[in-house]
Amino acid sequence: MSPNSPPFGFPCRPGPLFLAVLLAFGLALTEAVSPERADAQTVPTVRDRAEREWEVTLEKLETRLKPLMREHGVQMWIIMSRENHPDPLLDLFGGYGITGFYGHRNAYIFYDPGEGEALERTILGTHVSGHHLDFFPDTPAAGHGYGEEGLAPHLRAFVEARDPSTIAVNRSPTITMADGISHEAWRYLTRALGDEYAGRIVSSEPLVIDYVSHRTPGEVEIAVEASWITWHILRRAFSNEVIRPGRTTLMDVYWWIVAEWRRQGLDFNFPPSMSIRREGLEGALSDAEDPVIEPGDLIHVDFGVKLMGIVTDQQKQIYVLREGESEAPRGLRDLFDQSARMVEIVSEELRPGVIGHEVKERAEARGHGEGIQNLVYSHTQGNWVHGVGAWAIFDWPERYGQHPREPVRYNEFWSVELAVTGEVPEWGGQTVTMGREEDGWIDGDGVFHWMAGPQEGIWLVRSR
Repeated sequence: MSPNSPPFGFPCRPGPLFLAVLLAFGLALTEAVSPERADAQTVPTVRDRAEREWEVTLEKLETRLKPLMREHGVQMWIIMSRENHPDPLLDLFGGYGITGFYGHRNAYIFYDPGEGEALERTILGTHVSGHHLDFFPDTPAAGHGYGEEGLAPHLRAFVEARDPSTIAVNRSPTITMADGISHEAWRYLTRALGDEYAGRIVSSEPLVIDYVSHRTPGEVEIAVEASWITWHILRRAFSNEVIRPGRTTLMDVYWWIVAEWRRQGLDFNFPPSMSIRREGLEGALSDAEDPVIEPGDLIHVDFGVKLMGIVTDQQKQIYVLREGESEAPRGLRDLFDQSARMVEIVSEELRPGVIGHEVKERAEARGHGEGIQNLVYSHTQGNWVHGVGAWAIFDWPERYGQHPREPVRYNEFWSVELAVTGEVPEWGGQTVTMGREEDGWIDGDGVFHWMAGPQEGIWLVRSR
């Protein structure tokens, strides 16, 4: 999924055994959550996924947060949140819990008491479920919330008793995930703390970027699983299982994909976006026009799912064979090969320490040097489709903020996203733009790996 608007672990690919297990898992899951089987069988699937997500996020919290707080000079981190306006980072620390409710006005607090002591993790507020206590075990016993007096006096007493040198708050001018505190919550917090402690507030932005960007083995496993699930949903959607050329429309495929992701019990990331390039037609037909898919069409799709808190983001190219064809026209295949080369080039330029916009500039220059007309707009991903860290994008601060100026990091998830443009001789020299996007990650040694794929050739749909 592009952050632009136009013109804008696993050391290798999983093997047959992994795919067989995943396929069996997918078939079992589809059966369990189909409308015909909407019974108690759905509960273990939902529960198992939720508990696995909590296990992975809790392990990360217990091993990563305190060292990073020390690295960034943060002694206390306060996340303010309200009912109907939760801070987005709470999903990293237990989310809604099992009650489904956020508190009326809550403070989620991490405090570093010093060397050799465990990180203190506390919720001051209401509607604290038992599940939350795994993430915030120092929370006062049930019934010790607040009443008419409100949160402020309890928050003030908590902070005064610990006298932190710095207090991080989720306030950032450019990184949206680190900007969860509302204007009213900011006013409430600073009044509750008083001038002395309000003067110790710093932005959590650097801490948030490093905490989220560093991926644990558990997160890598979920991401690879999610990526292959996405791949197979799209492979089925853009095949003769779903498409009958001359009859099926783009929105027919859209609703099949939506039904399939719901049938598999996946969380919402973003819906499929599709378009058609057609011989003799300038530009592209969009899903908003809902065109009928015809032989000779080149279809583009952009889609991702969310599985146990981790998202995917993939773009594929599909060609509908004309009568008598066994492959796409040579011009389209050549253009796809150029896109595959650019995917390779970008993955080679994603090295820890390189600044985001420099990745873009280096990759584009290499592509142009090989005669490829290209545009690169890759980005980190993970908990959000456009991630907290570096983006290989234009250095436009007003639009993209700090992302293009962030460095590529070790143990980071990436979406390799780009487009190539060229003429197709078989279409009378018509100019065609081909978008590509693949899920990948960088390991602790700085080596780039693919999660699923990448797509190695245009997928084909038979004409009948």
